[in-house]
Amino acid sequence: MKETTKTLIFVAVALLLTGAAFLRIPDRSAQDIAFVDAGQPFFPEFKDPFACTDLQVVDYEPSTATSSEFAVKFKDGKWVIPSHYDYPADAKDRLAKTASSVMDLNKDTIRSDRVEDQEEMGVVDPLDTKVTSLKGRGKRITLRDASEKVLADLIIGNEVRKEKDSPGGESATGQRYVRVPGQKRIYGVNVKADLSTKFADWIETNLLKLDASKVRKVVVDHHKVDPERGAIVPGDVLTLERKDASGPWTTDGVPDGKELDAEKLTAMTTALSDLKIVGVRPKPDGLSRELKVATDGEVKPTTRQALSSLVTKGFYPTAKGLYSNQGDVIVSTDEGVVYTLRYGEIVLASGLDLTKGADEAAAEKDKAKQPEGAAENRYLMVTVSFDPSLIPQPAPTEEPKAPLTLPEDPFQKAPDDPKRIAEEKEAKEKADREKADHDRKIADGQKRANELTERFAGWYYVTPGDSFKAVSLNRDTLIQDPKPKTAAPGGMPPGMGGFPHQGIPGFPGQ
Repeated sequence: MKETTKTLIFVAVALLLTGAAFLRIPDRSAQDIAFVDAGQPFFPEFKDPFACTDLQVVDYEPSTATSSEFAVKFKDGKWVIPSHYDYPADAKDRLAKTASSVMDLNKDTIRSDRVEDQEEMGVVDPLDTKVTSLKGRGKRITLRDASEKVLADLIIGNEVRKEKDSPGGESATGQRYVRVPGQKRIYGVNVKADLSTKFADWIETNLLKLDASKVRKVVVDHHKVDPERGAIVPGDVLTLERKDASGPWTTDGVPDGKELDAEKLTAMTTALSDLKIVGVRPKPDGLSRELKVATDGEVKPTTRQALSSLVTKGFYPTAKGLYSNQGDVIVSTDEGVVYTLRYGEIVLASGLDLTKGADEAAAEKDKAKQPEGAAENRYLMVTVSFDPSLIPQPAPTEEPKAPLTLPEDPFQKAPDDPKRIAEEKEAKEKADREKADHDRKIADGQKRANELTERFAGWYYVTPGDSFKAVSLNRDTLIQDPKPKTAAPGGMPPGMGGFPHQGIPGFPGQ
C-alpha cells in the first residue's frame, strides 16, 4: 500500500472519531437556556406593594364543579369586598402585606415543562373553561394596580413532596408547585404569602365600634315571634345598669342571698365590644334609605320587597314597632349612643353560602337541609339612635347671694371683697368649661350616632351562635349563689378578730 493511501486512511479515521466525539458531547447551551430563569423573581417590575389596589383569588370546588371568587378592591375612595356586595373592608395594611409577600416570590426550582404534569401538580387554571377535568385545579391569585394593570398573576398548586426513595422518605419540602397562567413551566416555590380568603380576616373586627368601658345600660328583651299564629310572645325583660366603668352591675328582682354572675357580665361586655360576624347580606334599597334618615332607630318598610326581606330574615314590622324572632338587646353608652341589636332567624350554612348567602329561592327550598360542617348562626340587624340624657350633666353651680340676703355663713366675705370676686370668677369659668365640654360631648355623640347609622343601614349581618348567647343573657342563669369571699392576706387567726382582749375576764365574748 502506498504511503499516500495510508495517510488518507488515517485522516479519514481521525475525522470519523472526531465527529463521533462531537456527537457524544451534550448541548450545554440548550440546558443552560432551559434553566436560565431558576432563582429569578416572578415579577421583577413589581416593586411597590402599596401600588396594589386590587386582589382577586379564584378557587375551584370539584364537588360542585364551580369556581369561587374572593376579591378586595380600592373603589370610590374606600376599600371594599366586591365578591361580597362591596362590603367595607379593613384591607389597606393587610393587602400591602399580601402584595409584598407575592412580590418577593422567586422561581426557586424548576419542576416540569410538561402540560401533562399540571393536573398531578395541581396547577390547572381554575378559570380555564377548555379543560374538562375537575381535578388538579389550583388557586389563582391576581394583583392589579389602580389602572387595572396586572402586577402579579400566579396559580398555586399542591405541596412539593420528596420522593419515597429519597433520604428521609416521602415528606414535604416547604415548597408548592406554581405556574404563571398561559405558560407551561411549573416551578417549586417557597410560598409564604398570607393569602387568606376568609371574609372575617378582611373586615373590621369590632362591628359596633364599641368601647366596653362606656356601656352603662343593657336591656335584654326576650320576646319571640310565632309566625304560624301571627303572634308576639312576650318574654322576660332584663335591665342591667352600672354607674361607671368600675362599678358593679345591678338589676331588679335579685332575691336575698343571691348575686349576679360577674364573669357572665364581663363576657357580655367583651362580646359586645368584639361582636363577631361571619357573613353579610345587603338590604333592599328602599329599606336602606329609610334607615339612613331615621332618627329614632325604628324600621318602617314601605315596599313589598323591603317587607319580604325583613320577614325572611326573622324581623316582623307591626303597628307597635319591629319585633325580632329572638328578641332585642339594647345597649346604651355614656356617649349618648344607643344600639339596638335585633336577632332573627337561624342561619345554617358554610363557605360562601354563609359569608355572602346563596340564591334566596334555593336557600328557601333547601332550608330544612343542614349543610355538612355548618354551625348554628343567626341573622342580626343593628340600628342606632341618640339619647342626650345619657351624657352626665355638669354639676350645678351655686348662684351668688343677693346683696341684702343674709349669708348662711356669717364669716362669708363681702360681695366686693377681692378674694371673693376672684373665687366667683374662677367658679364661673369652671362652670363655663364644663358646659362647653358637655355641649361638645352632645355634638360628638350625635355625630357618632349618625356615622354608625350610615354604617349599619345597608346590611343584615350573620353572627355566630355563641356570640348571640354571650350577649342575650338570661335572668335565671345570671343569678347565682354568692361566691365565698377570699380572706385578706395577713388577717388574724380565728378568735383574734376585733380587739385583742387577751382573755380578760368579763370582756364581751368571754
